[in-house]
Amino acid sequence: EIQGPAIIFQSISTIVLEIGCVAAVTSDGDLDIDVAQLHSDAASFANDEREAEIIEDPVQLSIFAHRFMGIAEQMGRTLARTAISVNIKERLDFSCALFTSDGGLVANAPHIPVHLGAM
Repeated sequence: EIQGPAIIFQSISTIVLEIGCVAAVTSDGDLDIDVAQLHSDAASFANDEREAEIIEDPVQLSIFAHRFMGIAEQMGRTLARTAISVNIKERLDFSCALFTSDGGLVANAPHIPVHLGAM
């Protein structure tokens, strides 16, 4: 069990554990990460829907946007490098993206997919 904050280096990936998160290695060798729900005083709740107002820092927003785009691009490079299919390996006909838990697009890599509307 690893308590955050921590950085976990593996041969093919790097994982950043934030403060309050806990990682544990399962019996299959996978990494199970429990993410802590931190409450901020900066968030205010509106109406009965209790939607949080997000106060954005432009520098931090840019940093995370580039991080997420880098993750999606790295997913694509790994997929192209390890693919068996000619469509993926040579034509680069695939898409890699990160989504929120409710299906909202966070970042997608600039690949050239034929199925562009599928995401």
